[in-house]
Amino acid sequence: MNRPLILFSFLFCAVQAHAQPNHLFIKKGVHKKKTFSQGDMIHVQFQNGQQKKGTITMLQDSSIFIDGEPILAADIAMILLDKKKKPFPVDAKTVFMIGAGAALTAIGLSLNGANKPGTAIIAGAVIGFGPLLIKYTGGKFLWMLHRKKFRIGKKFRLQVFDIVPPPRHAF
Repeated sequence: MNRPLILFSFLFCAVQAHAQPNHLFIKKGVHKKKTFSQGDMIHVQFQNGQQKKGTITMLQDSSIFIDGEPILAADIAMILLDKKKKPFPVDAKTVFMIGAGAALTAIGLSLNGANKPGTAIIAGAVIGFGPLLIKYTGGKFLWMLHRKKFRIGKKFRLQVFDIVPPPRHAF
């Protein structure tokens, strides 16, 4: 009774098994700082100052194949991280709704009699649009502090993690 179940489980696992892709690690000491896999976009600068941007097609031994062109890991001087442009956090409809809410808040504050109409308008705008401005400008500020490149050499090093065996050639 258990034999057909074990056989079925083995066959099902064999059909569902996938090979793990090779990885390219940027390390500082023993700690991994960034990982690239096959199929990821990469932007590298060579020792002679030239740059190449493309897709990692294969990682084998100490070579990195970018768009099918082999590049030795020792020839890479720097890996550049491209800035991902983020869109504004809200669309036009949401901005209009926030503006309507800020206007209603300003009307409520001025009708209350506690605030003058000028200060009520400013308070309504700060209450409505303040969180959006903080989120958008805070993200821009954090990007300024973010690392934009890894200089390979003294502090960082490249490690090609090659676990897929090379194909055998029949002779």
